[in-house]
Parts: sequence; structure tokens; C-alpha cells
Amino acid sequence: MGISTETGGIFGGYRGRMLLIVAVGWAITQTGRFLLPPLLPIIMDEVGISVFIAGMILTVMQVVYAIGQYPSGKLSDWNGRPTIILPGMILIGLSFFLIAGIKTTFMLVLAVVCLGLGRAMYNVPSRALISDLYTEKRGQAMGIFTAGSDLGGILAGMLSIVLAMAYLVLVEDIPNWRVIVGCCGVVSFGLVGIFIWGNEEKYKWNRDIVGEIGSSVSRDVMYIVGKRSQRETILAFALFIFVATAMVNFLPLYLIEGKNFELGVAGSIFGWFFLLGMVVKPVIGTLSDRAPRYLISIGGLLVSTGGIILLIMAESVFGVMIAIGIFAIGYKGQFPVIDAILMDSAPNNSTGSHIGAARSIFFTLGGLGAAYMGFAIQNYSYTVGMAGLGVALLLAALLLIRNYQKL
Repeated sequence: MGISTETGGIFGGYRGRMLLIVAVGWAITQTGRFLLPPLLPIIMDEVGISVFIAGMILTVMQVVYAIGQYPSGKLSDWNGRPTIILPGMILIGLSFFLIAGIKTTFMLVLAVVCLGLGRAMYNVPSRALISDLYTEKRGQAMGIFTAGSDLGGILAGMLSIVLAMAYLVLVEDIPNWRVIVGCCGVVSFGLVGIFIWGNEEKYKWNRDIVGEIGSSVSRDVMYIVGKRSQRETILAFALFIFVATAMVNFLPLYLIEGKNFELGVAGSIFGWFFLLGMVVKPVIGTLSDRAPRYLISIGGLLVSTGGIILLIMAESVFGVMIAIGIFAIGYKGQFPVIDAILMDSAPNNSTGSHIGAARSIFFTLGGLGAAYMGFAIQNYSYTVGMAGLGVALLLAALLLIRNYQKL
């Protein structure tokens, strides 16, 4: 059947229903994913790994997530978005059950690989689906979808406070963090049924795609990096994702060990970070429909750089919350703007491929942020690690300024 792209309200009709379903699904996915940073000290202790090894494992998750985005987008162009989204949702639910049961480093690696692949299969086709449904108001729609990530972060922060207050058991002999992560798996499988109910597109599989793969991949890659301006834009986004990967994975640990805050306080600040993002993303996404997207992105990068500088200097809880707030305003607004920029430049017949290829490139490069932060913490200090993130943001802003002057 055809896809409804009628104009009107964001939440009206079939497109509004699907936007709500995939946004809630992404929120649950990110709740489980963002539970990992607050739980990192506990997991490191129970599995017996160093902070550097933890950073490497988180980098593995990010790289799998990055690499998986291109084939997911390409396959969704050929076979339809729901055909790829649905198994991605199933894999996400399975990964949460694996995380809840980890006993060894190998099990942890297997769990995060499944989570990275499942998120890739869910994320890019969902974004492409939104692009299909919203020929207008794309920035606003993407702001709502990406705000689902921040809702997940808020829930993760709230749950980490609960864990800090009662690190005992919810079920006999089972630590409560395992129960909570397992519950994320249960909810994820529940959303599989809701997606099947809400979707009106057919599930199909094109058996004649093998011969097209080679030439199609070459075209997609050249479309993304064939021009110098495109390459520099992708590099700028890669530097931003480098910072995002490091910050999201190590912010709670930085607050606990670098600022000497309690787990409950760190969890509260982590939730505050995402609460601001939930507000900022739809606003900035809507603004990007009315103003030059590159200027908004540049401004956000500079604001978030200032937030990192203040975060390094702050010592009190109040000062850290102000610094995190400034950082979040600039940082969180980047996501819908980046998505809208990619959608604007994508060919109409291969939106998923274009978005997936671009995101695979800059998420693969940016995924090294977790490994960098783990290395910097173990061999130097938290301050050195954070300072490096500020430099990366400034370089990203300079690249976008250079390209904006050529538009």
C-alpha cells in the first residue's frame, strides 16, 4: 500500500501513529542502553575489568552500531522499513536479557554486540520511515523521534537513583540492576506486538538484490564523500559523535570518580542532562526548518564547548548542573539538525541508504570516543580526557564554518 504523507498535524493519522510508536520504541531502547553508564562501576567490579577494557567494549558496541547502519538503511530501501525495523526490535529485547545475565567478559561483549546491531537495524530504517512520512516538518518530526533517546536517558537516570538507594535485591539472589535491565527486555518485546499492530505496510523481501549490491554501494559511498565539502561535513559530524560517545558513556563515572559525587547524585545529573535534551531537540528541530541548519549546528557546537570548559572548572553539584545544562543545550540540538541535513541531501529513491552510509562513516570514526576516554582516564586524568573533547568540538565547528561560507 502507499504511504500517507498528508500535511497537517505532526501526530495526525497513520504517520502520527507510526511516529509515536517508533519514538516510544527508541525511548525504551535508549533506557536500557543508557543504564550501562551509571552501572559501569558495578559491572566493571562484577565482571572484573579495568576502565580501559570497559571503554574498549563500549567502543565495540558503538562500532557495530555504526557499521550496521548502512546495510540496515540499504536493505530498508529495497525491502521496506518494517521488514528491517521488526527484527531490530527483537534483537534489542534479546540483548537486554543477555546484559541482565552477564557473568563473564565474553558475555558482556556478546550482549553489547547484539545491542549495537539491534539499534542499527532499528534506528536508520525508523528515521527513513519518518522521512518517507513527513515530506514537510521533517526537522520537527526528527526532533520528536530523537527526543525519545532523551526520555530513555531520563528513565535511566531515575532508575540509577533507585539502584543507588536500594542496591539489595528485588528477586531472591538477583541484584536489582539485573532485574531492571531484564524488564527493559520485556517491554521491548511488548513493543514488537504494538509495532505489528500499528504498521500498515507489507513485509517483503527482494530476492533479486545480490547483483545490485556492488555497484549500489559504490554509488552511495561516492555520493557521500565524492565532494570535499561533503567529506568535511561528515568529518565534523564524526568529531561530534566522538564527543557524544565519550561523554554519554563516561559522564556518570566522571561525576562519581572525578567529582566525588555519590551514585544517586550522578544519576540525578545524568537524568538532568537528558531532561534538557528532551526539551531542546524538538525546539531546535523546529527552528532548523526555519533557519540555516549549518548555522544552528555551528552555534550548538560552540555552546557545548563552553559547557565542557565550565564542567572541568565546576566543583559543586550546582555548578556541575549549570555546566551540564549549557553543554546539553548545544549538544542535544545537534541530533535533529544532523538528521535533517542528511535528509535534505539524500536522493528521494535511496533515503535509507544515504542516511545509513553517512551515519556508518561518522559513527564508526566517532565510536573511538569511548576508547579514547578510557585510555585518557587510565593513563592521564579526567581533566585531560574532557579537554580533548572540547578540542574535538572546536575542530568540528571550524569545519562547518568553512563549509557554510561556501554555500
